[in-house]
Amino acid sequence: MSSDGDLGGAGTGDPVPAEVGARWAAGRRNRVLLRRGLAGVLDVAVVVVLGLYVRTSRLTDDSDAFGPDLAPVMSRIAAENAEVDRNHPGEYVTVVAMFPMTGSQTDISLNRESIRHGLEGIHLAQVWRNRQPSSPPYVKVLVGSDGPEDWEPTVEAVKARTGDEHIVAVTGLGASTGNTRSTVASLSASRYAMVSAVITSDELAGFPGLARVAPLNSEQAQAGVVHARKVNPALKAVVVKDLNQADSYVKTLARSYTGALNGGERVMELSFDSSTRFSGTVLDVIAERVCNSGANTVLYAGRSEQLPALMQALSQRDRCVGGGVTVVTGDDAAEISHKVDMSIWGDTRIRLFYTALAHPASLAQRDGPVLAAIRARFAVGDPDSFQSMFPHESLDDGMAIMHHDAMFVALETAKAFAREPDVPSPQDMANMLTSGTIAVDGASGPIRIVEGGARETKDVPVLQLNPNGTTMYSGRVTVTGGRPGGG
Repeated sequence: MSSDGDLGGAGTGDPVPAEVGARWAAGRRNRVLLRRGLAGVLDVAVVVVLGLYVRTSRLTDDSDAFGPDLAPVMSRIAAENAEVDRNHPGEYVTVVAMFPMTGSQTDISLNRESIRHGLEGIHLAQVWRNRQPSSPPYVKVLVGSDGPEDWEPTVEAVKARTGDEHIVAVTGLGASTGNTRSTVASLSASRYAMVSAVITSDELAGFPGLARVAPLNSEQAQAGVVHARKVNPALKAVVVKDLNQADSYVKTLARSYTGALNGGERVMELSFDSSTRFSGTVLDVIAERVCNSGANTVLYAGRSEQLPALMQALSQRDRCVGGGVTVVTGDDAAEISHKVDMSIWGDTRIRLFYTALAHPASLAQRDGPVLAAIRARFAVGDPDSFQSMFPHESLDDGMAIMHHDAMFVALETAKAFAREPDVPSPQDMANMLTSGTIAVDGASGPIRIVEGGARETKDVPVLQLNPNGTTMYSGRVTVTGGRPGGG
């Protein structure tokens, strides 16, 4: 297998000479010997710290750590880690994958299927990195929870175990919630390298060490409005926004939709608050206002948890059904993009489109933006491909693709240090990640991380979500970004 990642001026795709791996191992052994020399002085402290690890298991590859639904992918991660320990001692780095394993759907904005798919994408990138011939660093993965009750002790475990575990970066990190912001802020304060797969809020910018591979909300809003104009050339839009101040995703998406509309396209703005008890009742009244407004489009700046209530209310009103009202929203709609027995809403004349972070359609295009070598990671045939390792899983929600790409960026950044005599620190990695030099060819298309950590130009997929939860690919909209621009 070969890697097609390109680090611009930071590195090359050539195999790393064997003596480089020997220098990494030698440098690591020297540090271990130094610590052993101090062990007699620090016996008590070491016992206390190790006891803490055993009790909390904050960072783990234990297959049973996070429930039976994640056990198969966790088992694969553990087996791959053991292979690295067996064959490449001292020549590896560790990337920590953080997901909110606890908390309500409202708090964490990720369902268990999304988390499972994310771990599968991370493991896919791990496997392909480790199959490179004579090319350290090899990679291990440890998994931790950054849920509402977990993020702080998990972050402290990352910091405490960085040296012993060769930790160089954190990936995953969850959605654009207040909880995620706390995790990122704490790691950033220590200049840790982070590569987020699905943080889209424009507000979560400016954190030293954080790189993001997902389209920002301001960019999704651009793409969504472009598509809305394509569906309804005489666009008349109502912005329906969630006022939940704890949710950065909904705040920035609302501002971005409003900013992307021309004056004559904006009919009005209506709001609800998902943090209150009766938001569904408010959405029912909002639907009535929309249907009486003469609008042909709703730009929904809210979470997927409340979206079915709005869709049901719109589809029960003749004026909206007869007028073929279209709803456009952001990537969080992927959380309900799985086939269901009962329809999410009642009339197919009310259409729902959402801007996705990634979609497997791009992996099927021979002349598309994804290189053949990267497409092979997901196709049937190779025993280490996604379809071979996870034959019953779907790529439609984009989570495996995006987390593969975030992990790929982290690993290609670590590879840039392969000629150095020692393992890079998380701070070394953070400096490289946000230097404007990182460019790789990912499964979601070309990725260039600009100075400051955002992804540059992106092709944003647009999907149609059907009432039964299935999706149809509706095309891509190219947006030029890389800088926050919607609030």
